[in-house]
This record gives sequence, structure tokens and C-alpha cells, in this order.
Amino acid sequence: MGTRKSLLLFADYFDATTATRRVVNALNENFDHLEFVYWARLGHEREISEEIFKNIPKKVYKETAPPRSFGVLVQFIKYQIWLLRTLLQKKPNLVIAFTFYTIFPALFYRLFINRKSKVIYDPRDYVAVSYRVNIVISSVIRFLDNLCMKFSDFVIFPDKQYFSHYGMFTLPEKKYFVLPNSAEDVYDQLADIDLQKLYNIPVEKPLIPILGYFSETRGKDLLFKAIQDENLSEFHFVFAGDLRDESEISFLNSKKNVTFLPKVPYLHALKIIQKSIVVPQLYDPKLLNNVYAFPTKYFDCLMVETPMIVSLGQKDVLEEIKKYNFGFGIEYDDYDGFVMILKKLLKNEQVIDKKSLRTFFLATYDYNLYKQKLADVYKDIYDSIPQ
Repeated sequence: MGTRKSLLLFADYFDATTATRRVVNALNENFDHLEFVYWARLGHEREISEEIFKNIPKKVYKETAPPRSFGVLVQFIKYQIWLLRTLLQKKPNLVIAFTFYTIFPALFYRLFINRKSKVIYDPRDYVAVSYRVNIVISSVIRFLDNLCMKFSDFVIFPDKQYFSHYGMFTLPEKKYFVLPNSAEDVYDQLADIDLQKLYNIPVEKPLIPILGYFSETRGKDLLFKAIQDENLSEFHFVFAGDLRDESEISFLNSKKNVTFLPKVPYLHALKIIQKSIVVPQLYDPKLLNNVYAFPTKYFDCLMVETPMIVSLGQKDVLEEIKKYNFGFGIEYDDYDGFVMILKKLLKNEQVIDKKSLRTFFLATYDYNLYKQKLADVYKDIYDSIPQ
């Protein structure tokens, strides 16, 4: 039996998504050789703190450009060419393409270079409805994305949006799997993590975390206003994640009520959530993806028993939050409503049965509930690759 090689393609750092961890766990059981191919968007590799990733070979694209500049488009095109050259060099049996931004080289390789190979498309989000673009551009992107899903050997969807409004083709059931953006239960691994010692975070104060990807469509204006509000001086904000805008970095670094960190290990991020009074997950509902998507941090909050605040337009996740009393909903730009919730939580005027969050997580979203199915998917792919 020959060696099966799989390449995982990322359009950002490989650990920018929690999905990488679960994929590696499932692939390790079936494939002999894994390798990450990713774009170091900050222009440099960063230290790998998680054991599961340390022994996996990595090929890195390090060129970069200022955020929201023409140079980003140039680099994106160069990255597509670089990915294709990498595929030609590595000759993998399986390619897993994360997000719309890596799928074209993967499918070109599959359809025109190595027809015996397989491509799994893991889009993470529905790209055509995730950004503010005009309807013509959005329609073109949606069509292209749907074509990529049609021509991939298998698709892993984060939710059922494809089947409610996004999909343009009928996919046979054997070709896809709906896997929530959840995570494996690691609650017991958090007890010995000391945030005060590691990051000098004042854990005695009520913490408000701002974690992961951050933008204008994820509550930036409201949260930056809160940071500057003297009436919220009793709260402390913790920002941890990749930030590339120098003005935003300077702003956060200048505030005494903010602990500004680069990306931290996943377990440390979970500990920050666990120690927080509430977690803002404010997504702009003008983007259709945000109406139906369940944020990854929603599942993290459930796991560690921390309530959350979402916007009223986040239809599907809000429905679940309201049904089980897991948190709060406000209009996306309702600053007064946001402040009122913080004040009531501080005075214990809002009662959340925190243990119910974790109970629900374990029964409904714990990755272990889906792990065997995902492993079976990869095994079927493994068995279908010609010798």
C-alpha cells in the first residue's frame, strides 16, 4: 500500500480556525502524511504552541500587503499561483481547501493535473453573503462558489444555509456533511491556566473579551466606543487576535482598560472567555451569512458557561439563545442597550443559569458527537483513492 499524502490549504494562518484541530485528529487516523500550506498574513511565521500541530510539516507564503489596499489583491493572485505550483510540486492524493480563497488551485489540480486525487472543500462561511459588495459581484461569487462545491469530491458545510438560500445545485447526500463550527470539550484542561501570571490580565475585574477575527461588521464601532466610555471604567477589555490595522493597534495599546494581546493559544482564549462576565458576538445582520450563521465563539461560550450578547438580526443563534436563556440580544448598533446589559450583569440583576449552557453543549454540540462521522468521511475518501 502506497503512502497517502494530504495537503491542507489555508488562506491565512492555519490556526486561525478551530476547524484545523478537528480535521487533523480525523486525518491522522487515515493518512500517512499531512502537510499545511498557508499564508502568513503578517509576513512571518509564529510560534506553534499547540502540540497537535508541532510535528506537521508546513510550507509558508510570507509576502504581505497593507490591509484594504490594492496590494492585497496582487498578493492574493500571486498566492493562487504559488498554491498551484506547490500542488504540482507536492503531488498530494488529497487536498482539503479551507475557504473560497484556496479552492480554485485545488480544483485545477484535481481536474486537469491529477484526476486520481480528491478535493474536500471546507468553505467555513458562505463567501458571497459574508461581505459588503454590490449584488452583481455577490451573484457572480455565489455562482463560482456553487460551481466549486459541485465539482469538489466532498463538501463540509458549517450549517444548513446552502439548503435554505445559498445553494444553486442539488448535491447528493453522500457528497456533503453538515458539521457545526463547534469544538471538542476541553473544559477540564482550563483549571490550571493562570491569566494573571501569563498575561497580567486583572481577573478580579469583570472582563469583556474581543477575540479572534475583528472588523467593522463585527461590532467594532460599538466596542471601541465602550472602551472609551468612562461610565464603564469598572470593566476591563481583553483583545486577543490578529490585528493588521496600525491605527487600531495604537488605539488599543493606548488604553489602560485594555489588555492587548496577539493571538493566544486556543485553551488560553477559552480561559479568557470563562473568566469573562459576558462575550459580545455582534455580527452585522446586513450580511446574509450573519443572519443564519452560528459563530464559533457561541459554542466556546456554551462549553465554559459564559453568556453572550448577539444582535437581534442574528436570527438563528438568537432564537436558540432566547429559547434557553443563554444570553442577550440587542440591535446591532444599540450602544445604550449594550451598556444596560453590562450594568445589570454587574449588579446581578440579570440571572443566567450558567450550568445550563454547558449541559446543552455536551448534549448537542460537543465535537465528540460528530467526530466518528467526520473520521468515516475521511476513511471513505482514503479508500476511494486509487493505488
